[in-house]
Amino acid sequence: MKVLIADDHSIVRSGLKMILEEIGEPVEAVEAINFGQAREACENEDGLDLVILDLKMPGAGGIDSLSELVEKANPAPVVVFSALESPEKMRAVLAKGVRAFIPKSTDESLIANIFQLVRAGGAYVPPVLGGLTENGGSLAPEASLPLTGTPLEDLSVRQLEVLDLLAEGMSNQEISERLSLNLSTVKTYVTKILKVLGVDNRTRAVLALKEMREELE
Repeated sequence: MKVLIADDHSIVRSGLKMILEEIGEPVEAVEAINFGQAREACENEDGLDLVILDLKMPGAGGIDSLSELVEKANPAPVVVFSALESPEKMRAVLAKGVRAFIPKSTDESLIANIFQLVRAGGAYVPPVLGGLTENGGSLAPEASLPLTGTPLEDLSVRQLEVLDLLAEGMSNQEISERLSLNLSTVKTYVTKILKVLGVDNRTRAVLALKEMREELE
């Protein structure tokens, strides 16, 4: 997996590389410490699988500069990893074609899952924005999604709600707080969801859900 990691802090670049290595593939990291280097790498590096970008690097022209970089990086998806917490700015970033916005406060284990999801063609938006993808769709089950004939019919309404929040990228603790459930209950529901969908982790559960929706559309 060839990844461009663009951040002006070496400790952040090292940390992101360690998280990427947890996915299980060998990682070839191309590093950039300013926006100019990131843009040049997107133009000249062949075979990039993923671009991870901070917005506050030297030389960055703010959110408006993202469209150009996304275009140069194509077909590699661009993920913004930022300390920004403003929902308005998050929306503005995603509107530029960025595949995922990951706040730097995000739990490390979830970051690895997001990278896997994006590499598999998915998109991630922080729960504060409702879990919407950049094209306005949702990775969560919709009320109109027919359950009959799919593994989802074996899940309870409450378990479907948990799956909904999993698709938004929430941790077990966040789901516990949102639904006012005990953490142990959430863990039990997640275990049940994985078993019903025939997968071994949360990322694959979300991808399985997305595939079912596409087949039923």
